[in-house]
Amino acid sequence: MRKKFKILLLSFILFLNFNSNNLHSQIIVKNDCDTEIFSKVEFDKCKTDEVWKDDIVVNTNYIIKFKTSLLPKYRKLRKELRLPIELQNSLQQLKKTYDSVLVKKTSIFLIDMDKNQQYVQPKAYLSSLISLQTFNFYPDVYAILLNDIHLQLKPITSTEDLTNFNILIDNIFQAIPNELYKRLVEITTSFSNENAKLMKEGFSLLFQGKQSEKDIEKYRIINFLLWLEDV
Repeated sequence: MRKKFKILLLSFILFLNFNSNNLHSQIIVKNDCDTEIFSKVEFDKCKTDEVWKDDIVVNTNYIIKFKTSLLPKYRKLRKELRLPIELQNSLQQLKKTYDSVLVKKTSIFLIDMDKNQQYVQPKAYLSSLISLQTFNFYPDVYAILLNDIHLQLKPITSTEDLTNFNILIDNIFQAIPNELYKRLVEITTSFSNENAKLMKEGFSLLFQGKQSEKDIEKYRIINFLLWLEDV
């Protein structure tokens, strides 16, 4: 499953590179919706897929700005943090869990989505694929691990796993020293405000659900700390 997901990512990267290298000669073409080939359901799916064309541009532009403007600035701040060894170990455990669940869920999402689209909605597929990449570039523990939508959405998360994820995250949060916590509130609030400005052009994060203000602050801090791969 991990191999399939990597192949999907490679294909998407090649797609972007091809279009960026041919910017002046390439456009996003219209779907070939042939009534003699498609069933009525497939034809309707194919035609309605055109509404996702603008989303591909919006989502791509957001990720470009996110990765080249926002993340480099805050990567420096993340590297400057000094964490207790116990906290680092707990974060590494959570990171392994997050990465494993993310790969599994994303792979199934894409397979099921393509089936639901009758395999003839490439623009909707690409738009969703781009959106899902944000969870690889920067973690979102609520969206991937804690949102109770995963109790119903395939691949289904068990109630036991959801409880364990909550306990692990709460234990990490409670283990943050007071001075570090104050600094993290300052950094993650600034990060969130700048990210919100980037999203004003139309990008929307997936699986956000309903979160209390208290939980939003907690997950922002955990996400920032979990961003370990570049440290």
